[in-house]
Amino acid sequence: MRHYFISIGVNHWHTPLEVLEKFRINKEKSESLIKEALDGGVKSVFMVSTCNRTQIFAHGAEIAILNDLLLKFSKGSFIELMDYGFVLEGEKAITNLFEISTGIDSMILGDIQVFSQVKVGVDQAKKIGSIDAVMDRLLQFVYQANKEVQSCTNISKGAASVAHAAVLFVRNKHKNLRDKNILLFGAGEMGKRTLENITRHTFSKVTVINRTNSKANEIAKKHLVNVALIEELEECVNEADIVIVATGSETYTLDKDHMTRGGKMLIDLSVPRNINPNVRDLGMVDLVDIEKLSEVADETLSKRKEDIPKANRIIDKYKVEYKDWMKMRNLGPTIMELNQAFESIKVDEISKYRSRYTEDELQKLQPLIDSILKRISSKNIEFLRKRYRENEDVLTVIQEMYSLEIDAH
Repeated sequence: MRHYFISIGVNHWHTPLEVLEKFRINKEKSESLIKEALDGGVKSVFMVSTCNRTQIFAHGAEIAILNDLLLKFSKGSFIELMDYGFVLEGEKAITNLFEISTGIDSMILGDIQVFSQVKVGVDQAKKIGSIDAVMDRLLQFVYQANKEVQSCTNISKGAASVAHAAVLFVRNKHKNLRDKNILLFGAGEMGKRTLENITRHTFSKVTVINRTNSKANEIAKKHLVNVALIEELEECVNEADIVIVATGSETYTLDKDHMTRGGKMLIDLSVPRNINPNVRDLGMVDLVDIEKLSEVADETLSKRKEDIPKANRIIDKYKVEYKDWMKMRNLGPTIMELNQAFESIKVDEISKYRSRYTEDELQKLQPLIDSILKRISSKNIEFLRKRYRENEDVLTVIQEMYSLEIDAH
């Protein structure tokens, strides 16, 4: 059965990290998944794959097809998907998209990066041509809801993000940070946001390393911190008291072979994990992953929670507008047929009385006839639109009254 709107996937709420990381899908595989979905008859589809969720949103799709695609392009198993995966249909799927995009359904309440990740997924799908008119209109309302929630609530106030939680975790563990040497490994989006949060505080030394040295140089220069070459990774790791890894790799980029001693804090902001758990073999290593960071709360959290009802009211408003748009969209075929019916009646009547008038007289009467017809048509359409919002039965009445044949498909 093809569903009007559906979403499937796994997320941090229900899935342990060691399973969640198996379902992570990179940009290249995501593109292939979308193309294959279109080939399989899915009308519209995009996906979001982040450190805390891998989720497919589709319009006009079969659950089985989406499940098969998710399994094909990830490393997750069928049993894991059945145990930890979810399926949302219709209203629930739409609500979830709004909640994710406004930061309500995120590991860190109000995480501003989540909406950016949704937009990345949508932009990718648009380039492939997998966003149809219905999905596009829904996304317009979703984007409007995000903008209003950001402007009118405190949901995202107080630097709500995984990067912020990481730095807050460090501050909670180490009350005095002035003598701490920090290494940031990774200069992508997560790395940039982490560095922004780090440099708001006073540390002894901050160093950035990235496989592409130019990226490390760029953000290090912007935030006035040190930069090192990838070849110096082992040396920098051993010098650091705190190592934050956000490399976004599909495999481990840091393990115990990079370290000659323990006695340090390692924070892994990546899914799949980029720090090999074998670092614990060294002893005296505090290894922190995103699951642990989700437990971090700061002084702004309670204020953000207070605004959840307000954010939900904003979401409800835009959901109602979308439903109204969808409902009015259903009138399109009937309105088109109705106008054609009136035009047909006009042509028949003119033909019937043509012999009584000269061509010149008919030409003079044409504007009057068209004006009368337009007023009658407009009255009918206005009545249909107004009553249809309250009672869908009026559509059947109009169709029967004018013998309209509407294709239900």
